[in-house]
Amino acid sequence: MPRPGTALSTSEEITLRRVAHGQSDIGRLPAEDLARLRWLMLVDGQAGRPKLTSEGRRRFEELAKPIPFSTFDAEGTLSSLVKRLQARTRK
Repeated sequence: MPRPGTALSTSEEITLRRVAHGQSDIGRLPAEDLARLRWLMLVDGQAGRPKLTSEGRRRFEELAKPIPFSTFDAEGTLSSLVKRLQARTRK
């Protein structure tokens, strides 16, 4: 039975993300974070290779996601700007 929803610290959120993405080298993850995530029943698995529980996956999906990277078309933007400036000078 999962424990009641408790807010995670920033460090715990990072650790949860790392476990979710398989970056769970046990030697590099904060032991205190892992212990609390296990207590909250968000992480289980072997001691050397933690993995998310179903509740852990749900909590991971609720975390804020990074802003997607969009490409910047410098040439198109510059061309458009030059055309608009040229149109202004003709008027």
